Amino acid sequence: MGGQLLEDTPYPGVRWVLHLRPFRPLELFFLYIADEEFGTDLRVYFGPLSRAVPTEDAYVFAWDYLAVLARYGRGEYALVPGAPDPGWLPVAEFAPPEARPIQEQALGVREEVLPRLAAPLVEVAVARLESGSVHPLPGGWQVIWRILGDAAFRLSLAGKEVELAFDRHGARKYVPEILLSFAWLYINALIREYRQVDPGLPRLSRYL
Repeated sequence: MGGQLLEDTPYPGVRWVLHLRPFRPLELFFLYIADEEFGTDLRVYFGPLSRAVPTEDAYVFAWDYLAVLARYGRGEYALVPGAPDPGWLPVAEFAPPEARPIQEQALGVREEVLPRLAAPLVEVAVARLESGSVHPLPGGWQVIWRILGDAAFRLSLAGKEVELAFDRHGARKYVPEILLSFAWLYINALIREYRQVDPGLPRLSRYL
């Protein structure tokens, strides 16, 4: 999942703590609790600085990670070593037609905003997120994020054309709904951080 198990637990009964940090300043902590009297529970906590992230985005991040964790717990995904594949698959090449509404939601009005992002400031915004890498394209740019331990997402802009793509391993392993939800979250984070560098970038709400 791209996280780490912490050595220390905050109180008795906590069997393990999974720490996930998608980007600065968002941090999530999954606590698995096993108590003789009250049974088992899985709780999600956020680092204090996570309050800078909109509540909806923080909530969806927790939901997506939980969905992946549950699939591992049920044995739907094998616990074997894996890493992102160096090849890329655009969403249209692996997602079924019924996933199109999810893709439209992941982009939506963002297709109006993303072409306004200049490559030099995208690089600054990604550096501020402390997550992802920026690569130049003719007439545009691309950002690559490792969204899970064995899945990567690429957002690219060439001219005014926006493309979402995932590495071949991740695209074939994870359901499109989860991948596109992560895409939505990372795009939101990029736009938010870019506005910190360039306050003149219109807010997404302007297009709604």
